[in-house]
Order: sequence, then structure tokens, then C-alpha cells
Amino acid sequence: MLPSLTSELLATVLARYPIAPPPAVERMEASVRNDNFLVEDAAGRRYVLRHYRRNPDERRVRFQLAFQQQLHALGYPTSEIIASNAGELFVRAEGRAWVLFTFVEGDEYDFSNMAQVAEAGRRLAQFQTLTTAIDLEESRIDINPDLRRWWTHGDEDLAALEAMFRDGGVGEEMVYLRAWRAALLREWPLERLDALPSGWMHSDFHGRNMVFADNELRGLFDFDPLHRGPFVEDVAHAMFMFARERRGSTRIRPSVARIFLDAYDATRPLSQEERAAIPIMAVLAWAPIAPYHALLRRDGEDALAWFRHYVRLMQDLGLEMEQLRPSV
Repeated sequence: MLPSLTSELLATVLARYPIAPPPAVERMEASVRNDNFLVEDAAGRRYVLRHYRRNPDERRVRFQLAFQQQLHALGYPTSEIIASNAGELFVRAEGRAWVLFTFVEGDEYDFSNMAQVAEAGRRLAQFQTLTTAIDLEESRIDINPDLRRWWTHGDEDLAALEAMFRDGGVGEEMVYLRAWRAALLREWPLERLDALPSGWMHSDFHGRNMVFADNELRGLFDFDPLHRGPFVEDVAHAMFMFARERRGSTRIRPSVARIFLDAYDATRPLSQEERAAIPIMAVLAWAPIAPYHALLRRDGEDALAWFRHYVRLMQDLGLEMEQLRPSV
């Protein structure tokens, strides 16, 4: 059971950090994965306190934080991790990890700002290029992305989804997913996938996980789904997130997609095979996985509604990407 986030619990956690008391604490916008609080100490310094709500695996948290530390040391814009009084990257309270980060000033992504689109493309390429220097052993949990499973364990995973939602009337969705996977395997055999350039991927590179100032990226955050895989997986997902008309839309603006891809390509040139993979990867990024939907159920959310949402998103994006294919 998750802890009740009382003011007393927050005070207990913050007392384990070297900040000037008594701090002012304000809840920030809700996240699906974590609880975040804006903290300002008596000296006026501002921080973000994060409670890892969905991930109880401390090995995974430690891995993510070590990666972020190294990324910060490489000069990439992200928040700094504040060590606890005991010198730890996080503290434990009520069975979960808590982390204190520096607060980074800036604004959310503006969908009408093409300079920010280009900056996002350039910074994603820089992220993938810089992080080749980060030599960490990846710590995985079952809700992390693993697109390669759609090749190696796809039948097993589809059966798990079908069993989970058997009473939900998902026959049409399952027919679509099986046909989609069959087409995926025909067009992209596993050896073709494995030949794509790969490395570290942020895997959630979008406007709400970063802040801008004067069209410059000032901070990239939320490394929860960080993993290794083909770079183009990240490129395709981010292209959609920045080139869509607005938050919640599935319509991709072709001219904006080209701005994003051109800026990326100027820093890390995309191969022809990577460009050919973009339409497939954009859809694959949303393919549902059983462990994630099981987690949604445990959290009390409507896992069936989310399953249907992701399948519709795959269908809509498939149509969008077919129209966009000639221009990528």
C-alpha cells in the first residue's frame, strides 16, 4: 500500500537533507509515475522533491539517478541531485524512495514555436551522442519499454493481454494487434531491427518532461523509462510528440516533423534504414504491454480503458505515418 503523503511525512523526509528549515512545500502538477513537490528553503533556494510512487525497486531508482548524475556531469541540461545528510542519492520513507533535485526555471514546450521544435530535435541527438560515454549496467523492471519483445515474445505477450481483458470485449483490438504484429515481422525481421544503431534512450522525450527559456532547453527530466535500444525508437516517438498539433492530438504536422528531423540529423545523421523505420517505431512506441496494465489495475485505474486508448492511438498513428512516410 502506498503511504499517505501527509505534511508530517514530508517534513520527516526533508529533515534528512541539508536545506535551511523550515521549508515551504507545495504540490506540483500530478504525474502518472511520481508525486512531485516544489520546495523552497529559508534561504530562498528552490528544489523539487520526488516520491517514486509506482516504482518500489530501489536498484532501478539508483540506476536512473546514477545516469542522471553522469548526464549532468557531461554538461547536458538536467537538474542536479541533492545528496542527503548521509550522502545518499535518495532517502527511504514508508517503503518508497524520495529524491531531492535542484529546481530548473523555464517554461513548458510551446507547440507553435518552431525554434523549440528544432532545439528539441538537436538536443535529442545530443543526448544520444553524449550518453555513449555513460557505461552503466541497466537495471530493468517489467514495466520498462522493451520493444524487442514484440519480436521474441509477442505471442506470449498478446496472450497475456487477451487473458487480462477477456471479459472486456476486446476481440477487435486483439485482431488488430495480431495483424499489426504479423505485418511488423514481415517488414522488419529481427536481424533488421538488431542492425539499427542503438544506445541509451530517454524514451519519454516530450514537452512536459523539459523546460525551455529563450528557445533553449534548460532541463530534461523524468528518466523512469530510460533504457537501451535502437536510437530511432526515441526519434520516432519524439517526432510525434513535438510535431503533433497540440497535446492530445494524433495529427502530425508534416512541416514540423521535418523541422524536428532536420535539426536532429544535423547533429547525428540518420541512416536510410533509420528513416525507413520511423513510421513503424512511431506506432510501436504505444503498443500495450501486460505488466503495465496490471500496474494500472493495482493503482485503481481503468486498465481496460487505457488499453483501448493505446490501441486506438496505434491505429490513428499508423494512418498518420503512412501519409508522412514519403517526407521522412
